[in-house]
Formats: sequence, structure tokens, C-alpha cells
Amino acid sequence: MKGIRLAFKIINTLTKDSFHYPNRLYANMLILVSRLGVLLALYWYVFKLNGGIINGVTFIVVAWSMFFYFSFSNFNLRRISRLIMEDVQSGNVEVFLCKPISYLSYKIWWTFGLGFYNFIFIGFLGFIILALVISVPASMTIGLFIPTLILELILATILTFIIYSIVGLLAFWIEDVNPVFWINDKFVMILGGSYLPVALFPDYLYKIAIYSPFGASMFVSHIVYDSWKVDWLKLMGIQIFWIITLGIFLIWLFKKARGKVSVNGG
Repeated sequence: MKGIRLAFKIINTLTKDSFHYPNRLYANMLILVSRLGVLLALYWYVFKLNGGIINGVTFIVVAWSMFFYFSFSNFNLRRISRLIMEDVQSGNVEVFLCKPISYLSYKIWWTFGLGFYNFIFIGFLGFIILALVISVPASMTIGLFIPTLILELILATILTFIIYSIVGLLAFWIEDVNPVFWINDKFVMILGGSYLPVALFPDYLYKIAIYSPFGASMFVSHIVYDSWKVDWLKLMGIQIFWIITLGIFLIWLFKKARGKVSVNGG
């Protein structure tokens, strides 16, 4: 209960800050509109040249897939890597580790709170605009869509936090994790369907995207495809597998990091 109260307090405080200081919201909106807008215009033209269908999918489906990718990416959960790295470099991590709260839980909820308002506001506004401009695909009108969307967002959030927390904890050994962060981030971007939707992947790349943790962390971009109503259980099963596997590794790595602080930091 104490951890839950702390989580709600962090989220509530950071959300109020977002109301009072909206500059970050405006910047994120500008970034999302510029990136997604250019891509959608490009793909609209490409689909038009190919008769409206490529690899069995329409432009509307691809547009919504990319929208969900960029909306979730706009949550910016991956910043936890750099937040952990900054704590290690500044030495603040030693102070946190001495407090009666879980350091990782605190950083996870802090990161969640930083992006929560932007994610909800921009995601909702973008959803309305896209629905009005290009309409909604049939795959988003079935009864399965909303429940699996909510569940998928939860699983994608947990897996993303685990992956990027692992990257952040490497700062205990290499201090500057930016090179590892960039490599990891590019894998997520490519296999998650940022600039090339997963429906357009060649077969071998699609399988890598499905079975790797990098692609699995962005299964939210799959939910608009017609195959989702058949594959959702399998895809979420893959996510759960990686959550358990990498979660165990994260706990082990964190224990090693704590031990390193105890030995070197006193």
C-alpha cells in the first residue's frame, strides 16, 4: 500500500506540473505532428501509386499503426535509461539506495509520471483528428479492440521499462550508457514499425520483429491489423515471456549494482 500511495503521489505531482508548465507538451505535439505528418503524407502517395493496397493492407490501417507507435513512443518511457545514468554519474543513486523505498520502482513511477499527461492528452487529441481525417479501420470497431488495447498498453509499458532499465543500470559499470541506449533505441524503432510498418516487412524481418524483445515492446503498432483478432493471444504471450525473462535479469543486475555501490561507495 505504501508503494501504491507513493506512485499515485508522484504521478499526481508531475501531472500538475505538466498543467502549469505546458511547454513540454507543445514541443511533443510539434515533434509528433512533424514526424507523423510527413510520414503519412509520404505513405498516402505511395499507396495511391499502388492502387491503395500494399502487401494486403490499406493506407488507413498503416496510418493507424504508425499513429499508435508514435503515440506510445511519445510517452517517452525510454528516458529512464538516462535518468538512472545521471543518478549514477552524480552519485545521487547512493542516497536513493539508502532510503526505505525501491530505487527502481521510484524511477519507474517518476518516468511514468513525467510522460503521463502528454501521452493521454496528445494521444486522445491525435485519435480524434485522425479519425475525422482518414476514418477508422474495421479492425478497430470489433468488441475485442478496446480490451486488448488496454492490456497491450500495460504489457508494452512494463516491457519497455524493463528493457530501458537494464540499459540504465549498465551505468554502474560503463557510466555513459548513451551508445548502448542509441543501439537499443534503433532496434526498437526498426523492429517496432516506426518508419516502415511491420505489415510491410519482408518475412524474415517480420519474424525477428515478432520474436525479439525490441519488436515485442511495440506490439501496440500491431493492434489495427486484421490478424490481431487471431494473433493477439500469441503476441501477448511473447511479451509476457520477455517480461518474465528480462525481469529476472533486471532484478539480478540491480542486485549486482547494489553490491557494487556497497563495495566501492561504502
